[in-house]
Amino acid sequence: MPSATSLVEAGIEFKRGESNMGILNISFKNGILEIPPLLLQETTETVFRNLIAFEQCYPECEAMFTSYAVLLDSLISTTKDINILCKNNILDACLKPEDAVQFFRKLNHNTYLRDCHYLLICQIVRKYRRPSSSTFSRWRVTLVDNYFFSIWAGTSTVAATALLVFAFVQTVFTIIK
Repeated sequence: MPSATSLVEAGIEFKRGESNMGILNISFKNGILEIPPLLLQETTETVFRNLIAFEQCYPECEAMFTSYAVLLDSLISTTKDINILCKNNILDACLKPEDAVQFFRKLNHNTYLRDCHYLLICQIVRKYRRPSSSTFSRWRVTLVDNYFFSIWAGTSTVAATALLVFAFVQTVFTIIK
């Protein structure tokens, strides 16, 4: 599964799922990845590790929680991914974003996953492209995220672009003259 940032750039939206259905009930329909809310606090790591250890030690148990941890580890690789999930009310993080990234990075360390419960969802998400999502629109999303994230960044980007255009036009007129 690509990171949350890559998915947003590809036109995929995140939506908070129903909390009463359980945290493992992740779905993908019509370009919307629906993930139930997860509260991240200091005790969450202990609970998650115990559940993963149980699945790893009990041979008859399907590794659903380990699959969930692997999926979240794939979705979250930077603090920007954490911010995307927090903005969509999927993660309710009582931790700092840097600590949350480390939490997911080391959660499934040294685990074995024979069958991934979310393999079909991952394959569908990777193949999905919004019909209006062309290369130009993905570049536009990246441009807006990187250069127009605040009014001052946008203003300076427009000013720098105008200066380059004016310099180019001046060069062209000098050559023609």
